[in-house]
Amino acid sequence: MIPRSGEPLPGPSGESASLDYDEAVFAVVAMIPAGKVLSYGDVAELLGSGGPRQVGKSMGRGGADVTWWRVIRSNGTLPEALQPVAAVHWERESTPRTAAGVRMRQARWEPTEEEHARIDSVAELLPIPKRHPRMI
Repeated sequence: MIPRSGEPLPGPSGESASLDYDEAVFAVVAMIPAGKVLSYGDVAELLGSGGPRQVGKSMGRGGADVTWWRVIRSNGTLPEALQPVAAVHWERESTPRTAAGVRMRQARWEPTEEEHARIDSVAELLPIPKRHPRMI
């Protein structure tokens, strides 16, 4: 089960004691507010696991239920084929943009302490023995 924003996370007393990497990525992505973005590397850093490419592969498997346009390259772009579709979402959500993509300095999501705690609770459900500490 993939937790959605606002839904309780699975845990020891819930229906699942762990999440696979894709599910953890999708849970973090669901927390990104409209009009905000994270880079692929930001998501990996928040989870304390994986890297930009692994997050990108997860996003590619996400399907229509994932707000994929909120996870982009660190330079504010997406692959050329996705840019026009993402631009519609960015316009609708008033995401700060340039002609080439998103203004990362203005649009990057900075989670609150409460949101960091929620992200940490997702990361703790990954079956990875040694997470590195969060850097952002």
